[in-house]
Amino acid sequence: MTQLVHLTRLLAKLGKKPNIAPTPSRLVYQENKLRVLGYAPAASRQGRSSLPVLIVNSLVNKYYILDLTPGKSFVAYLAGEGIPVYMIDWGVPDAGDARLTLAYHVNHYLRRVVEAVCADASAEQVVLIGYCMGGTLSLMYTALHPARVAGLVLLATPVDFANDAILNLWTRREYFDVDKFVDAFGNPPERLLQSAFMMMKPTKNITKYVDLLQRADDEDFVETFLAFDYWVNDVVSLPGETFRQFVKWCYQENQLVQGKLRLGRRVVKLDQITVPVLNVVANHDDVVPRVSSEALMGLVGSREKELLAVNGGHHGLSIGKSAVEVVWPRIVAWVRERCAG
Repeated sequence: MTQLVHLTRLLAKLGKKPNIAPTPSRLVYQENKLRVLGYAPAASRQGRSSLPVLIVNSLVNKYYILDLTPGKSFVAYLAGEGIPVYMIDWGVPDAGDARLTLAYHVNHYLRRVVEAVCADASAEQVVLIGYCMGGTLSLMYTALHPARVAGLVLLATPVDFANDAILNLWTRREYFDVDKFVDAFGNPPERLLQSAFMMMKPTKNITKYVDLLQRADDEDFVETFLAFDYWVNDVVSLPGETFRQFVKWCYQENQLVQGKLRLGRRVVKLDQITVPVLNVVANHDDVVPRVSSEALMGLVGSREKELLAVNGGHHGLSIGKSAVEVVWPRIVAWVRERCAG
């Protein structure tokens, strides 16, 4: 009978929008589709930080994976620890954004966002926290515009693309003509991007519901599952020209680690990054393999650099047990160390 009650409650929740992005925020800056959201730090928390952190999300998928649901919100955790938090919502591009370049995102959008955050927080610098592709963008920005960056935290960030991970194989030049693709579609169709990620673990799309039924009595698991499943299906594209350049320059030509990636008039040189770096990787990441992120440690010019490797997969760094118990507390301590300095 108890199991029947749990299943009935579960069925009642299916199809309803979960409580996503629950942390109160305010609009700090807006340009085109882009928004910057600000989250107030807990005023009563001891050791409150005056140095703001700016979370740079990936251009792929929606921003709220780091504010997924109560108890699984990275921004809520940071704010609760007294840290001023800002997060980029890149928005949903349309056909008018198809020609926006990688250089425009780094040299224009990110530059303006950082200036807006510094002004709002009355601070001279920020700590950048880059997630996945957002981490790669943060590396590019820091290499080219270091003055406003006090420190760099990277979560599951692709750096070296010369490996046999499935995305790297699929995007190889002999298998994927990105020029023809972008010329035909402009912005990549959302459902096509989603299907590509789903095909990385095709059977998981079935077995995950078996897991849900078996754990229907675990309220925390159910809430997180439904919120994450909603996020996975809340698909978004990215500007076609940026997609073309990122695939070609990073996945196919691996220019970033070779010091050849040019954005505008300047070349991104990772050895010119000298700010403190905390590089967080997941041991079983099938989207961004550990070897891709770990390569940064030998490329960055920073004297103070730390590699934090934890168990779990790609999304485990955002909402998993390792995130809540290991990654989030270490990031808070690391940011406070930057403030103390």
